[in-house]
Amino acid sequence: MADRSLPGPTGESNTLRLHARGVFALLAQGADDRETANATACALVAGNSVALVGAATGDALRTRFVAAGVPADAIELQAADGAGALLAHPSLSGVCVVTPGTLAIRAVARALAARSGAILPLISRAEAQRPDRLWRFCAEQTLTINTAAAGGNAELLAAAG
Repeated sequence: MADRSLPGPTGESNTLRLHARGVFALLAQGADDRETANATACALVAGNSVALVGAATGDALRTRFVAAGVPADAIELQAADGAGALLAHPSLSGVCVVTPGTLAIRAVARALAARSGAILPLISRAEAQRPDRLWRFCAEQTLTINTAAAGGNAELLAAAG
């Protein structure tokens, strides 16, 4: 999650930054508790809030996260019948589906495609279990600085002297 320097031409510095997206809907109807906890942790570690939908043990899971120091308002519990409205909400920033089977993810993909506005990430159950995919819960930002236009590349000037 740390900033990463990217290669670029001489006289230019490029940095990749990852930021929180906002509110992630985590659809967990019928999901395994461990998988739900892992996906929730990924969204929270990336700096997002979580709307946990349909988790059978959502109260217990939320209680454990709050006891570990997560702010109580970072995880909101939602009933499974509210998933449609949540997917259409304009402030939604992404969706993670840990519900087993492929039908749920297909239905969510169709609902997200029907939305107007920004394209939201749809994270699968398998992706949410892989720590190397944590970046999927983030928004990417590339910062490019033209050091030549800002007075030259200090590294090149130091090497020349």
